[in-house]
Amino acid sequence: MSDAPEDILVSVIVPTFRRADRLPAALDSVLAQDYRNLEVVVANDNMPGSEWDGRTDALLARYGSTDPRVRIVHTVGGTGGGAARNLACAAARGEYLAFLDDDDEFLPDKVSTQLAFMLERDLDMSWQDVSWFDERGRLVEHRRLDHCRDFSREGLLRAHLLTPISPTSIYMLKRSLFERTEGFGEVATGQDWWLMLRCIEAGASIGYMPEVHVRQHLHSDGRLSVGQNKIDGEEARHEKVREYYPLLTREEISYVEFRHNAALAFACVRGGRRADAVRYAARALRASPSACVREGFKFFTRGKR
Repeated sequence: MSDAPEDILVSVIVPTFRRADRLPAALDSVLAQDYRNLEVVVANDNMPGSEWDGRTDALLARYGSTDPRVRIVHTVGGTGGGAARNLACAAARGEYLAFLDDDDEFLPDKVSTQLAFMLERDLDMSWQDVSWFDERGRLVEHRRLDHCRDFSREGLLRAHLLTPISPTSIYMLKRSLFERTEGFGEVATGQDWWLMLRCIEAGASIGYMPEVHVRQHLHSDGRLSVGQNKIDGEEARHEKVREYYPLLTREEISYVEFRHNAALAFACVRGGRRADAVRYAARALRASPSACVREGFKFFTRGKR
């Protein structure tokens, strides 16, 4: 374990929706952390009285009876990941906040190493790299989020606009910083993008930890942030991004437009909307032909090198 003092309480926020079957692995990975002074605040976002609600509450009651670090809050049901996380954060008691989706897992030293990293550098917030694994446990992609070189407010902002610093599970931040912002975006998807933007805008001291300490899983039935949800979230995010175009060069704006339309194209493919997918793909190509070729090559050769 790293040298993080255990007198600091860390709250790990876990929203859950229709995943009572996968939730135990996520909870077990938090409770098995080598850093013991933590609490797990689970936000049950299932519809009250539904089968998933009952199964989730029964599961959490068993956990709570054996480990008092597990706490549960209930949303009104179906509020979405952003609202569920915001509710759980409001109920959290920890000085620091970390986040985990209900179908992913922390490595045993996730909390201790990230907390030590932040304390050593006197940071308000930090992020890490991220890796995705398939259902057989094989590495699908390791993404290095090392594109930020300037950690000033403007430097962080430019980096986040060009390549989003996400997902949620790679963050740790002081609860006092969270309380200075509006929290997660309460949108269909991309809630983490809004939180990072708001923390940057708040003038937070933010650092990058070039390590992976969480396993994110891809399932054959997909994650929740696909299809129309992905499209709606991407459109809401991009509307905000355009407000910052005066900070970017023309080439950077072209790249951002490429990423936006490429994301929409993939979302339409997953949603079976082939005509819309072709339309967005054409827009992505027009926005930046060079980025289209470069990113396309990376996508189709990942895992083969």
